[in-house]
Formats: sequence, C-alpha cells, structure tokens
Amino acid sequence: MDNPSSAEQEANEPLPGEQRTRLSGAWTAIVVGLLGLVVILVFILQNQQSVEVTFLMFQGHLPLAVALLFALILGAVVVFAFGAARILQLRMVAGRARRKGPSPSPPPE
Repeated sequence: MDNPSSAEQEANEPLPGEQRTRLSGAWTAIVVGLLGLVVILVFILQNQQSVEVTFLMFQGHLPLAVALLFALILGAVVVFAFGAARILQLRMVAGRARRKGPSPSPPPE
C-alpha cells in the first residue's frame, strides 16, 4: 500500500516543457534585469535637478539621480571587495587544513 502506483508517479513527474532549465533561468534573469533598468531610468528622469557634489579633491555639479547612482556603484564595489577578500581568506584556511590533514579527535573523557 505504501508504494505509489505508476499512474501517480507519472502525474507527479514534470512534463518536458515544465522543467526548469538554464535557458528559463536566463530568461527570468533578463526580464528581472530589464524591469530593474526601467525603474532606474524612471528614477533618473524624475530626479534631474542639479546638485553640487564634492568628493575628496573633486567638485562639480551633477543631476541628483546620477550622483546617487555613482554612490550606489561605489558602495557595491566596496561590498564586493570585502566579500572577495573574505572568500579568499576562507579558501586559504581550507587549503591549509587540507594539506595538514584531518585533525585528531579530542580524547574521550
């Protein structure tokens, strides 16, 4: 009684067009990316007033949306750099542990 019948198994299996593929994932990513670009474009078009921007020794006037976009990109680069450094650090620790071999288990008490 515990074994499902072959008809039930066939009903649960996805049909060929229903399976997730790399192409369907890429299509979804493109659609989400395009929607994100439209939102950014609308934001830029609605925030055209010019603001004075001073950063280190640089000074100038930019549209508000462009200045915020630069700040977002700079923040993303900083987060990416710290994340990449942490991943590199963890890989180095894992490599040392692999070369050293398994650590001895603590003695039983």
